Amino acid sequence: MKQKQPNRKTVQTLVSLLLLTVSFVYGATAEGTPLVYAAEQKSEKIISEDEAIHFAKKWLPIPAGYTYGYGNYVEPDGEIETPYGAWSLYWSKGDSDSIIYKIHPVTGHLLYYFNQNQISATPAPVNADRQRVAREGADQFLAHVIPPEERSKLTAPSESIVKSDSPETYRFVYKRIENGIPFDGNYIGISVSGDGKILRFKRLWYEGELPEASRVISEAKARELLQQNTEPTLIYRDKPEYFKSDSSNEQKYMLVYEYQRKDPQLVDAITGEMVDANAEPAKPKRTINSLKAMAPAVPSNTGSGEGGVFTREQAEASALHLVQKTFSAQLENLYMLNPQPYEWRISDLLAHRMSYEVHFGWLKNGIPIKDATFQVRVSPRKGSASFVDKEPVQPPVIVDNDPRRVDVTTAKKTEQAMNPVLKLYYKQPFGFNEETGEPKPILVYSLWGDGGVVDGHTGTWISFEKLWEERTKQ
Repeated sequence: MKQKQPNRKTVQTLVSLLLLTVSFVYGATAEGTPLVYAAEQKSEKIISEDEAIHFAKKWLPIPAGYTYGYGNYVEPDGEIETPYGAWSLYWSKGDSDSIIYKIHPVTGHLLYYFNQNQISATPAPVNADRQRVAREGADQFLAHVIPPEERSKLTAPSESIVKSDSPETYRFVYKRIENGIPFDGNYIGISVSGDGKILRFKRLWYEGELPEASRVISEAKARELLQQNTEPTLIYRDKPEYFKSDSSNEQKYMLVYEYQRKDPQLVDAITGEMVDANAEPAKPKRTINSLKAMAPAVPSNTGSGEGGVFTREQAEASALHLVQKTFSAQLENLYMLNPQPYEWRISDLLAHRMSYEVHFGWLKNGIPIKDATFQVRVSPRKGSASFVDKEPVQPPVIVDNDPRRVDVTTAKKTEQAMNPVLKLYYKQPFGFNEETGEPKPILVYSLWGDGGVVDGHTGTWISFEKLWEERTKQ
């Protein structure tokens, strides 16, 4: 069954991505003979579904009894972790067993593989011999599917045993190193059974140009900028599961200083500018005001946008009016997220028959509660507002009678003392722009050490690793 085919714009995007690759990209023709795509080649060829099937079988033969279901072309960033697009191919056997491949649309490289049948041909308990066989299987498969030049940029794999209802699975992660610098989020992951059966494969690999490492600022300057300009957020957050006791009376939330996604926490190693967790420029933090401090919103009856469409500003007013009316007795414990997590263009909303979504969150003592948020949906054509969920999420019960609070300066001193190691690495922003394509990575510095948070009452360090160790000893 042949499904969605790549459009002309996608072809041009993929070609531009291909032209940014280093020197050569290796592949093979439908007949199995080697192909080398030179970086200067200007071909607009994207492999067909039949060619993608050929590559899939080359990388991992289809087991007996499986029949081909369908192939679907995934547009660039049409799915998570497919910034360059992919052919997604599906085989099945019976009602429960299936195999999925994702094939690079230009080179034919294997991007992803998942065999739903996780059962080993020779099931056995976890032991050193089977772990060794699994490691050998992972290394051999890596050599089969990844070109030598790319393999030379991989670390020795970290190993873990996946605990599940199925027999033992060993997972090996080979991380990417460029110019001696780690590339955060780029890796090859391979899961193997104890008898060497490949169960899962994932390749995450940015294929464009990298920033020039020779231009980075000094470590001393980077450390100074981080010490001065990082800024965690004071929030209530739920305790990690391993920190909770079995007591039903235990307080499940704690007041801590913790970095949120938009907080300034990394420094661009070339420009010296502060960036957030997604390697995007950090914006000044805004004061959080409860809805009680906001004037009553007045929704518009008609849209002021082109063609009578309601604008984003009008949508937020409609959403705010609904929340103020619905939760009139709880406004001091509510706020509107600013900035909003994401905002779609009006043209995209109309083209896909989508609605605006306006996000709100709950407060405790004027402090945000992590993940305690809900959304209001607003029609861009009618301006009508409604809750996304039939019953908007209610705030968790938090009992906190401790009046003590440490300021952010004190919290930073504690946090930086526990994270003294300065690390340099590549980091790529998450997302995809239809006009500019895949975002380019940057070099960043950050401080590393003991994972944890700062107690917002006392300023002491809460080590997640230590808590985990104490919990597992019980």
